[in-house]
Amino acid sequence: MFKFLSAALLALPLLAGAATPPKPFEADYEVRRNGEVIGVGHIRLRTLPEGGFEMSTRSEGTAGLAAVAGVKREETSRLRWTGDGLESTDYRMRQKAAWNTREQHTTMDPRSHAVTSTYKGETARYAGRPGLLDKQAVTAAMMVAVADGERGVLRFPVAERKGVEEQRYEVAAAVRLRTAIGVERALRLERRRDTPGGRQTKVWLARNHGWLPLRILQVEEDGERIDLRITAIR
Repeated sequence: MFKFLSAALLALPLLAGAATPPKPFEADYEVRRNGEVIGVGHIRLRTLPEGGFEMSTRSEGTAGLAAVAGVKREETSRLRWTGDGLESTDYRMRQKAAWNTREQHTTMDPRSHAVTSTYKGETARYAGRPGLLDKQAVTAAMMVAVADGERGVLRFPVAERKGVEEQRYEVAAAVRLRTAIGVERALRLERRRDTPGGRQTKVWLARNHGWLPLRILQVEEDGERIDLRITAIR
């Protein structure tokens, strides 16, 4: 009896600290450039019949020069659940503007962790690591981390074109964010880069909607602001 009780008590911290897979969601967004609405966006995270997850982001220019140029961008990530978190297995990006098209395809072998990345016809191969993510999947990984109670600085290994980069996000503040779907309780996360004063990235995650992204703001070094703001949850 005492041995069973001791074993159960020792197991409690492990059970309490176990990560939980992200909640699937589907949401619509408006895209703003320097405060002006220039397009629409859509993000979807779904479970796959064979297991794992697929995350997709689509954006399209609907106003101004973005509409004239026919700007469209699509990203798709395939992810597996390791029991501790998410891990990317495949990433595809296609962006079209006027007569230019850019494509990227990255594969990550879940057994060997070898990475193959192809961009503009050039292919790079390098060694990855367990828990490796693609750049889109970082948002889903943040959802998992904050749902699991992680705070402070969150670290994510990300597959870039020619190697692995560690991205760091600090859980900066709990806020009430005014949105098109109402005032929402959120956590604001801010990316920490080695070079201060450069590009800025901020993400607001919804406390009452499975930590889905309410807003994603990117500020470039020249001050240009690209802002993705939620308009509906499907």
